[in-house]
Amino acid sequence: MLGAYAVRVARHGRPAMPRLGDSPGSALLPGSVVEAVYWSFHAPARALVRLGVSPDTLTYLSLALSLACAPLLASGRFRAGAALLVAGAALDALDGMVARAGGRASRAGAVLDSCVDRLSDAAPLIGLALFYRERAAWLAVPLVAMVASSLVSYARAKADIYRISLPNGLMRRHERLAYLVAALFFGPAVPAARWTGALPFPITIAGVAFVACVALAAGLRLVQRTRACLAAADAAELPGPRATARGGSDGRPRLLGGGKPSSAPL
Repeated sequence: MLGAYAVRVARHGRPAMPRLGDSPGSALLPGSVVEAVYWSFHAPARALVRLGVSPDTLTYLSLALSLACAPLLASGRFRAGAALLVAGAALDALDGMVARAGGRASRAGAVLDSCVDRLSDAAPLIGLALFYRERAAWLAVPLVAMVASSLVSYARAKADIYRISLPNGLMRRHERLAYLVAALFFGPAVPAARWTGALPFPITIAGVAFVACVALAAGLRLVQRTRACLAAADAAELPGPRATARGGSDGRPRLLGGGKPSSAPL
């Protein structure tokens, strides 16, 4: 995929991908990888449009695959769960592309897609929480990752409502998915380690902990930036203190409250 995209860029230049923005990557995930994956989905999307496949059908199928990975992860079959997770994510990426390519994009479809995304995000982490349920410390890692992931998505959604443009930042959905799949795929390579004691698949829990910590920091940062922008906008809209004139004994206007007249223009 990366090789094909590199050839395409070398021969014809970088394709226009307005949906990804100017910098789709982050400090941890190169933008070229995100662009390559997105570009590779265009041909399947066009094929699905010709076949008349509904975008909602793809959305529901992506949800079914994501939910199906939860019992696999809960039973320790991490690589099989990762495969279902990747398949569900691919269908989730295709539903919007099919909707736009087929002229069927709508706000109703966008709402459905956003709600399904939240369920799809939670499913694998719930499965991991069930797998690591024997110790409270282990159980807390996927639960914190689930909350932190929701915080990042919710903060961006609220910023969009208020039309605040936030930087791309860390731990957007595709980035969280990439790290989670990598943790699930490589985790079985080390079932246990002497330094981890009874902890099974330490690579997987370390990867999920990484997602949890970085996503929590990124989400709090997004909330802080959104609040700062809204506070600045509110301050700009509020009327400033106005001078209310009242005639004094000398007939000159004075400010109520003992203020001094300002030389700045009102």
